[in-house]
Amino acid sequence: MIRLIIHGAHWLDTWLRDHLGRAYTATLGAGLVIGIIATVHGLASSFATTTNVLKISAVAAFQLALLINQLAQFHEYREDRLRRREERQRARSS
Repeated sequence: MIRLIIHGAHWLDTWLRDHLGRAYTATLGAGLVIGIIATVHGLASSFATTTNVLKISAVAAFQLALLINQLAQFHEYREDRLRRREERQRARSS
């Protein structure tokens, strides 16, 4: 069951990236940044106990890791686009 869900998520992610491109990646990145900002704003009221601070810190660290991953995927997308463009230009000049 997990394998089916993972395969479906990968297929959908690839389809969205292929059809929406940078808009898809930018939307995901913006959503992650908004989530991180909301978490940071929540820190002010959560400093009451050490447990809350640890929970919020863990969530913020996870969101930061997701943002790093998203930026890396955006970089890979850009590099693939540039590579394909260069290949098309080489094919035309040959």
